[in-house]
Amino acid sequence: MGVGVLLVLLYCLVFFIPKQVQFSYAGRTCAPQLTLFPGIHKASENTIFTTSFGDEFKVGSFAIASTKMCFTAAGEPQEGNFRVGTAPFGGFLFKKNFSVNVPAPPVVNTMSLEKPLPVSKPLAVDLSVPDVVFSYKLENGAKAADCVKVEEDLHCDVPALKLKQGKEYNLALTRQFKNGAKKTLVQRTIKTLRAVTIKKGSVKNKQTVYSKPKSFTFTADKPLKHAEATLILDEKKDQPVEAVVETKDKTLTIKLAKQLAREKSYKLTLTKVEAVDGSTLMEPEEISFNMSGGPKVTGVNIGKSRVSGSAVAVIQFDQKLSSEVDIKKYVSISGGSAIITKNTSSVSVALQNLPRCKAFSFVVAKDLPSKYDIKSKEGWNYNSRTICHTIATYGTSVQGRPLNAYVFGSSGPVTMYTGAVHGSEPSSSGLMQAWVNELEAHPDRLSGKRIVVVPTINPDGIAAGSRTNSRGVNLNRNFPTDNWEKDIDDTDGKHKDGGGKKPLSEPEAKALATLTQQYRPRLLLSFHAVGSLVQGDPGSPSASYAAKYASMVGYGNATGSSDTFDYGITGGYEQWAWSNQGIPVMVVELGSYSAYYIDHHRAALWAML
Repeated sequence: MGVGVLLVLLYCLVFFIPKQVQFSYAGRTCAPQLTLFPGIHKASENTIFTTSFGDEFKVGSFAIASTKMCFTAAGEPQEGNFRVGTAPFGGFLFKKNFSVNVPAPPVVNTMSLEKPLPVSKPLAVDLSVPDVVFSYKLENGAKAADCVKVEEDLHCDVPALKLKQGKEYNLALTRQFKNGAKKTLVQRTIKTLRAVTIKKGSVKNKQTVYSKPKSFTFTADKPLKHAEATLILDEKKDQPVEAVVETKDKTLTIKLAKQLAREKSYKLTLTKVEAVDGSTLMEPEEISFNMSGGPKVTGVNIGKSRVSGSAVAVIQFDQKLSSEVDIKKYVSISGGSAIITKNTSSVSVALQNLPRCKAFSFVVAKDLPSKYDIKSKEGWNYNSRTICHTIATYGTSVQGRPLNAYVFGSSGPVTMYTGAVHGSEPSSSGLMQAWVNELEAHPDRLSGKRIVVVPTINPDGIAAGSRTNSRGVNLNRNFPTDNWEKDIDDTDGKHKDGGGKKPLSEPEAKALATLTQQYRPRLLLSFHAVGSLVQGDPGSPSASYAAKYASMVGYGNATGSSDTFDYGITGGYEQWAWSNQGIPVMVVELGSYSAYYIDHHRAALWAML
């Protein structure tokens, strides 16, 4: 009797009283439990957990016994105690009961979401306990990144969200059991880290490098952790240049294995730069640069002509020259003497009183070394000439402006060209200035000739845009002809005192008369505007010249015409020169007040010589 009761109590203790089991989020939930023939046991009551057996003893494939009972959540675990029973064939006999205690789910530590996030590496989120039961995701709208469990952390794949640096986003951390409903654990606006930027570098995009660099350095705005870069010869993009990349604090250094080839183009790409805080470059940074050759001349401060005989010519180079070099071995002058001195990146050549209209040239020999001892492969020469004309200031205007004549040649018959006796005809002055330039460019055509060019007879009128000088006198009515008059007719009617108080009362007219008498030209060409015609003096040699000029430029020939102008001309410069001085004169009335078209007149101007 007593033994039976004892057996009943023992049976109840073993099979009916529930065994306490603590559910684990960190791994499998199992309890020690000896079970014979586990293959015939089934859960007798189970809605929350499924059961399985562990540590089985088998004969062949048949399980004789197991020493472990394991519980797996069939649905989303809920906090509380849950009863689970197993028995042979799911019956009542030998039924074993368990009470599974489910604690609260793991708690997320949101500290990592309180500061700006790097977009290039996973976000580590702390859990209160490890969790293999739920899946976690970091979401940005419709985009989601999986969070992988690493011990007690979640590592969320932030790069998969393709966030941009230095921006704000509304992110949510969610939890889900299998395919069940998602639960948002945290939702907040976060900022991503500002991108790391390169503030300066020892080489810049499109730069020409004149030195022999052993490395290139770049400075970032943040301490750096890691960097990667590529250097390629731009002409052979499949052939990288060997280099080592190092970082220290905010400095990135690219050390070259050997010297770069001269006169070649390279492309340096900072492919990846990561700061200590996890930020990266916004995008790879490319720097294209060229390696220089030896010194090359980039320019000289004098022209091909009109150079003063005592000018200082400065030959500019593209880089600094060697401080040790004897520059006179590499830079020379022919056609004259000069003092040659070297500056940092230029050479000064001080001409020593070269004569007028003297051709000379500079020569820079090859192999000129730079500051970094890189030698030039090619020489350079430059031909020029000193100024061919002299400027004779033959007087001053009423307002004190100089009256200048440009004189070419020292002997031979004189041909004289004048313009702008009327200040409202600037085309005539412009053509004469262009003619001076033309003569300077071709001194070889002036042998045995003298040429005098007066571009602007009336500088005060040109400055004011007025036909008359600053005292209201028409200078072309102020010469001592037989028909000089004080009051004159002009293009716009009568003008009291328009011819001046007396002949040559105006300093401009008086000075021009003296100049004309001084040179007594074989031919005088007086340029005016506007009319598109040429007029010589009948019976004068100028008549044939006028016909030729008119024919060459397509103007009308008004020689001998008495009604060319619809107003009377008294005291005219051209009339005085021919009638009073016996100087052949021709008048050229240009086709425009402002445009002078030197190309149109060039051949005719030369023909007058």
